[in-house]
Amino acid sequence: MQRATTWLGALAVFSSAQAQNIIAGEYWIDQDNGFGSPLNHALAITPTSNVTDTTYTVDLTGLAPGTHTIGIRTLDDSARWSLTNFTPVLITELPPLSNIVQVEYFLNQDPYFGGGDTAWLGSDPDTAGISFTADLSNAVPGTNTLFIRSRTADGKWSLTNHTPVLITVPDTAGVIDRIETFVLPGPDPGFGSADQYVVPSPGTDLMNELFNAPVPVDFVPGDTLMIRSHDSRGSWSLTNHVQVSEWTDVEHLANSTGISVFPNPFTDAFTVQPADAQPLRVILYDPQGKLVHDEVLTTSKRIDLSGLSNGAYTVFFWKDLERIHRVTLIKQ
Repeated sequence: MQRATTWLGALAVFSSAQAQNIIAGEYWIDQDNGFGSPLNHALAITPTSNVTDTTYTVDLTGLAPGTHTIGIRTLDDSARWSLTNFTPVLITELPPLSNIVQVEYFLNQDPYFGGGDTAWLGSDPDTAGISFTADLSNAVPGTNTLFIRSRTADGKWSLTNHTPVLITVPDTAGVIDRIETFVLPGPDPGFGSADQYVVPSPGTDLMNELFNAPVPVDFVPGDTLMIRSHDSRGSWSLTNHVQVSEWTDVEHLANSTGISVFPNPFTDAFTVQPADAQPLRVILYDPQGKLVHDEVLTTSKRIDLSGLSNGAYTVFFWKDLERIHRVTLIKQ
């Protein structure tokens, strides 16, 4: 049970003689016990000639519900009392609070009280800290409104609160169907006009296919291989890049990457020994610039070129997506 227990009154009384100071005050509730009676309630006042707009707290504890009258007056230093000011006070009695036992919510259309989805069940005087996950399966794309309200144990419902919920529909993902490359510092030939690589099995995530993108024979240290992909919706990806490492011989290659190539020069075949079990792509061009070998290795492999002409062969070793190593092998 709750009721008002205090009252703040603005005192607007003053002494009748201008030269006199107000030195004391008193108030009573419902019953005037007479000027200066000890049954009245004293007010502490600093002597002054005017106490207009001074605020005091009146204790209303124990008063019955209903209308009560407060009388207030002051005393000056000539022992004269002011007129008594009267103020009515209404005491109201609040019903006992009932615990909240249910919280429900609904989306867009009110199913009437009790017809929403249950967000919480229990018994608590305050549910400000509860959380729940709303079922938005019936929400429509765009702005929806989520409503929520609570019910107390005595069957009373709160006000219905609401908040907007924005539902967005993601674009349907396309599948990557081809990759194209070109080399900087040369010009970008434009989307769809660079060297093409058709993806055998289109998919949404083709990191290995990027690893298999075309590498041109004239790709030299200092150049950058630019790569981008095209999907089934006709959209192009951002253009990524792969750089060629510095000119290096097989000894330098082994020291810097752990990839061993031997012998060099070779007569009919040479062996590639990867640094580890991670995929290593080996791309080989003959002296005329023709692609003669392109393979991904994970273990040591002997590559036989016995049927090909002698001369300088360009070999690219591609192990990391962002770096390609180029060496020259001599067939005698």
